[in-house]
Amino acid sequence: MRATDPDDLDERLSEYRAIAVARRQRRLRSNVAAVACGLDLVTLGLVAAQVHGPPRQLAGLAFCLIVPGWAIVGLLRLHDAALEAGLAVAVSLASLLVVAQIAVTFGTWRLTAVDAAVCVACLPSLVWQTLEPRRSRAPS
Repeated sequence: MRATDPDDLDERLSEYRAIAVARRQRRLRSNVAAVACGLDLVTLGLVAAQVHGPPRQLAGLAFCLIVPGWAIVGLLRLHDAALEAGLAVAVSLASLLVVAQIAVTFGTWRLTAVDAAVCVACLPSLVWQTLEPRRSRAPS
């Protein structure tokens, strides 16, 4: 039997913890992206089916607060959940304001069309973020 060096053991343990934390963060980020992707698809379905009333208002509000921002912020991997959540809401609102201003400026303001366009634009990023942990096994 060989004697275990406490420094070596601490180093291996801290390396294991770092890998476990990175894996948990990757899984959480993927789960948030999956929820946002589902919300995106629900909103797109409600827009396509021309549903109005409380279901569309609630889905639209949740969509506007989360989806566009997470499509951008989720790619940054900031490794700080509070920062990512706050930034996702801020980026969502800011990007929707920019899209709305562009639509009004060019005289193409149609809420249904803008809503569908934003849903379709966010979908590739969300799908990629959802599937990314399954493609790479190395810690990020």
